[in-house]
Amino acid sequence: MNWAQVIAIARLLATAPEYGERRGRPQQMQLRKAVSAAYYAVFHALAKSNADTLIGVSAQFRSLPAWTQTYRALDHGPAKNRIQGRLNEFAPAIRSFGSAFIILQDERHRADYDPDAEFTRFDTIRLIDRAEVVIIGFEASEPTQRKSFAAHVLFRSR
Repeated sequence: MNWAQVIAIARLLATAPEYGERRGRPQQMQLRKAVSAAYYAVFHALAKSNADTLIGVSAQFRSLPAWTQTYRALDHGPAKNRIQGRLNEFAPAIRSFGSAFIILQDERHRADYDPDAEFTRFDTIRLIDRAEVVIIGFEASEPTQRKSFAAHVLFRSR
């Protein structure tokens, strides 16, 4: 999954004019789906990074079942818990990414499950911008740091 395309869809949802009676502003459902998409952009960027750093980035490696298994091994709740546990051990770009992962996951839960949650266009766009910025920083960080982070979020400490 291409995180940049997910970000583009989130932006489209957050900025598209509402249809119906109150034209010109996005509906709450559009904003909710945009918030959810911002989180999923971060989630899939991490899943891809995990598979790329632990298995390999070439087409040869991406065709292996192990690459897909590693990509799909990322689990929302456990990843959040592990990120919260030892985030300070990582480089600043990875700390920013991890912090955003936690915030965006919380906001996605509000967007998807809280019937009373309200989102503004401004706040939604800020979340989308944050997701994009931290992904870019994360992808620019040292491969060894991303590899350590992958092991951290995927595997239990014993």
